[in-house]
Amino acid sequence: MNGKQDVILPQEGKNNILITSALPYVNNVPHLGNVIGSVLSADVFARYCKARGYPTLFVCGTDEYGTATETKAIEEGVTPQELCDKYNKLHKEV
Repeated sequence: MNGKQDVILPQEGKNNILITSALPYVNNVPHLGNVIGSVLSADVFARYCKARGYPTLFVCGTDEYGTATETKAIEEGVTPQELCDKYNKLHKEV
């Protein structure tokens, strides 16, 4: 990204595309299953739509709630927020 935030709004009379994907858990180091199961197909479709010139918004994130996150945080001796911040950074790098 170029450091600035671009606003993506629907454009009247065009094929506006909104794409979401499954949210990967952020309680461990990301692996191929995270990519394939959560974001790969949505990312490919978003790139296709953008290449076709369609106004496209691809929304993704991470799932930072639940027992698995709390359990992992306890194992690592940190708060759930600290755990999510740690692994979210790793997920972004992938």
